[in-house]
Amino acid sequence: MEYKFKEIRESLELKQREIAEKTNISRGAYANIEAETANVKLKYLIVYSNTFNLSLDYICNLTNKNHITNKLNKIDKKTMAKRLTILEKENGKMAKDIANELGILKSTYSGYKNPKQSNLIQTLMLKKLAKKYNYSIDWLIGKTNKKRP
Repeated sequence: MEYKFKEIRESLELKQREIAEKTNISRGAYANIEAETANVKLKYLIVYSNTFNLSLDYICNLTNKNHITNKLNKIDKKTMAKRLTILEKENGKMAKDIANELGILKSTYSGYKNPKQSNLIQTLMLKKLAKKYNYSIDWLIGKTNKKRP
């Protein structure tokens, strides 16, 4: 299980339709996310996190304990770029190394670190990085100052 969407919904005693309404997507789109047959966009993950006051690390099954995070209406790409650079430095890696580990082009990864580009890092890439190097997804995108999940 990559994510805890179904577990969370069941613990809240809500139907898929109710989750979809609260997070402003269709029930079908939410059903696909819960069934893990669709990629979860980072923007949606943040909306879901804010709506139910859950950490991204908890939703993404990187920890079994929910930790308090700030609500985030928009990703601060400058913060995320700085934190990706910190991850690289603390682990003795270069951008090309991280790109290789993620299985993406260096230019794609460098784009994630460029606040002027419109592409956000994919949730799967962010989760892979967080898991491999034991960083909090919430920290990587600026939702908390707690570095570890």
